[in-house]
Amino acid sequence: MSIEKIVVEKDCLWFGDTKVVPPFERKEIDELLGEPRVDEWDFENYNGKVEHNVTCLWDELGIRADTDNDGHTTYTSFSVYVKEGERYPHSATGTFAGKVMIGKKEYTQCSMKYDCLTHELKKGYFYVYSFLIDELDSIDEKTKEKYMDTLQISSRRVTISYEPPKPKAEPKSKQTKPKASKYKLQKCDEPVLVFDNFNFKLVVIEQLMYKKELLTPRFDIYEFAEQHKGKKIDVEEDGYEPINAAIKWFKDLQIPARLADEVTQLLFDGGLSVYHGIYPFWDGEDEYFDVAQISGSELSQFRNLKEAIVVSCISDAAKNTLKAHGIKIV
Repeated sequence: MSIEKIVVEKDCLWFGDTKVVPPFERKEIDELLGEPRVDEWDFENYNGKVEHNVTCLWDELGIRADTDNDGHTTYTSFSVYVKEGERYPHSATGTFAGKVMIGKKEYTQCSMKYDCLTHELKKGYFYVYSFLIDELDSIDEKTKEKYMDTLQISSRRVTISYEPPKPKAEPKSKQTKPKASKYKLQKCDEPVLVFDNFNFKLVVIEQLMYKKELLTPRFDIYEFAEQHKGKKIDVEEDGYEPINAAIKWFKDLQIPARLADEVTQLLFDGGLSVYHGIYPFWDGEDEYFDVAQISGSELSQFRNLKEAIVVSCISDAAKNTLKAHGIKIV
């Protein structure tokens, strides 16, 4: 058999003209795709515990499916081998002859964010992972040099992983007082840091909120969207552009001046967590988050700042300001 396309929708997959919905029962998928080759092996997880893994492979189609770890009765992800070449162990031997689509677009035409060694995109209950080899320019040279073989192999596979929706909370009694949103900002009753450049403020927030966890709450755009009282935010639809409510929240966020002494290092890179809080599916291909300028007055607040790790998203002028204040660029 052959399949012309695999399509990822918010709540289902299409194998050709056949719609399948999660949970993906092995019996149902096997009847659709045919009898698979079963591959089993044991491996040691990060806790040192030995687990048994079961995958099913349709070599002729170039498709692999991974099973759950509770009886191996359902499939939790599908890997589609889209290019010829070297592959990881336990892979299908053939190559998929059709197209992999996310909605109405081929996956290579979608805006995917780079994270670690893959590009990824969330579509409803699904995560799609691959590596877009044409976007090598967005990866720093050290990573390319060290992991080029891994990146090339990753580019030959598209993995579609299903994540079940979280159960809805029990409806609250009419007599229950609504819980206050943790994202409601309170005015500081102590001195606060002053910023002239918003993008530089975001780099500082990355260190204090996401790295050192000293600045709370830790911003999560999905949680923020659920609690937002103004215009409804649909992250899956709105996240391909900067979300204005999130921008306002970060601009209004006051940072106690006493936290400045905790900033000893800053990272300038397109993969900062704070960026995906504002622009969830930002692909890093434009200069939206570039730190163009850093003023001497805002920099002078950080007397313990000794080092800046520079990967991307900073101008030469901003780097020169850092150097002028005795901050080492690495």
